[in-house]
Amino acid sequence: MKSINLDMEWSKFGRLVKTAICIFLFCFSNSLWAQDAYDNPGLGEQPVTSHPPDYKPLGVRAGSFMLHPGVELATEFHDNILYTDSFELSDTIFHIRPYVTAQSTWSRHSLTVRLAADVARYNDYGERDYEDYFAQLSGMVDVTSRSNFNYGLDYLQLHEERNNRSAEQGVTPTVFTLTGGSLGYNHTFNRLSLGILASLRQLDFDNVRKLDGGIIDNQDRDRDESSLQLRAAYQFQPGKQAFVSVVFNNVDYDQEFDRSGLNRNSDGYSLNGGVDFSISGVLSGDVFVSYHEQSYDDPQLNNVSGWAGGMGLTWLPTTLTTVNASITSGVEQTTIATSSGYLRTLYSLRVDHELLRNLQLIGMVSYTDNDYQQNDNATEFSRSYDKYWSAAIGATYFFNRSVYLSASYDYNDFSTNVLNDDFTANRFWLVLGLER
Repeated sequence: MKSINLDMEWSKFGRLVKTAICIFLFCFSNSLWAQDAYDNPGLGEQPVTSHPPDYKPLGVRAGSFMLHPGVELATEFHDNILYTDSFELSDTIFHIRPYVTAQSTWSRHSLTVRLAADVARYNDYGERDYEDYFAQLSGMVDVTSRSNFNYGLDYLQLHEERNNRSAEQGVTPTVFTLTGGSLGYNHTFNRLSLGILASLRQLDFDNVRKLDGGIIDNQDRDRDESSLQLRAAYQFQPGKQAFVSVVFNNVDYDQEFDRSGLNRNSDGYSLNGGVDFSISGVLSGDVFVSYHEQSYDDPQLNNVSGWAGGMGLTWLPTTLTTVNASITSGVEQTTIATSSGYLRTLYSLRVDHELLRNLQLIGMVSYTDNDYQQNDNATEFSRSYDKYWSAAIGATYFFNRSVYLSASYDYNDFSTNVLNDDFTANRFWLVLGLER
């Protein structure tokens, strides 16, 4: 058994079996599932986004709800599990990903509850094992035919990999919990529609062990994030509307000062304006521009601001091909001493094509640009940018409505101005899906 300076407390197979049994009993006794909350999933994490018409799961009716349970059993080979420029370590990782969704079938109002997990076990380097859990409740209450309330509750236990450069990482993954909720109201006045959405989430990070045996204290990363969004849209043609929105946010850290003696509490806003449209069922989505600005309580932290484009498009060039493209942006938090924060912009493109009625070919590419706002104490090689490319190809074969098999390859390339911090990684996936 290989090690990264930590001892295994008990056998990997025993932990995997015990965890799998617990998740199976938990998910299927409660008949619920949670969404994949990962920010930019590759083909291994999300092999299927839509099923061919003759291979869609039928689900199980339970009163006024439809249940869709399932599990993915995945094997992943990763040639750079620590995401390093040198001393690359490879390993085979086994995943169990159970899930179940319960969706209401009411004529008015709606309610969806989801539960899921991703339990990963490394064959050689067990210190990198993790368990991610997701729970989400969302719904809508129809007030009239023109107005409704929407709500959501989330609880997630997630982890950070060592490819996250915005905070110090340790031998074991950085585990954190995210608890949040939202409440909104929408009303339509003929062609004009107005909406408001308030949200709150709390992040709580665990401490982790360093390579030298020391402890990384992550308590200075714990924080509350709140936001208030106001949105107005006007339908100028059937299927087309112009919209503007403003989002105010507040970030309040549990500790007054972080590990560098900085107060990272902040307030900010985002302005968005664009067009939401649907053209003959072939092209739909939105295109917009955004401006972000974040101001910090500590005068040593410079403000983060910048323009970005945005979109979320779905294009159906043929009945067999689906193209999804998106651009998202926002100001992100960091504990790097020489930076107040960074403007993150993510570009992604995914193409799904039905080569046969039960065989899908998939290709995707994404690019992430992290533009760090440096403080006055920054040096030439203080982190100022990160650029992250990802490309993937894969295929999914559907045996029937309940079973599919997916194989894929992901390539990742990371570059930055920090010396000896670049990396590349190759990941090969084989995923067996069982669902109802």
